[in-house]
Amino acid sequence: MLRYLLGDGSRVIVRPSGTEPKLKVYIDARADTAEGARAAVAELEAGVRTLLDERS
Repeated sequence: MLRYLLGDGSRVIVRPSGTEPKLKVYIDARADTAEGARAAVAELEAGVRTLLDERS
C-alpha cells in the first residue's frame, strides 16, 4: 500500500485489490466547503489517472 499525505491535509491511498488484478485508489480531500472538497477530489483523481495512464 502507498499512502501520500499532501501539504493541505488531503491524502491519496493506492493499494492492490486482494481478489482482482487491479489497483484501488482512495482519495480524501480537505476544503472549507463541500463543493471545494469535491473539486479537490476531482483534481486529485485526474492527477492519479494521468500518472497511472503513463505507467500502462
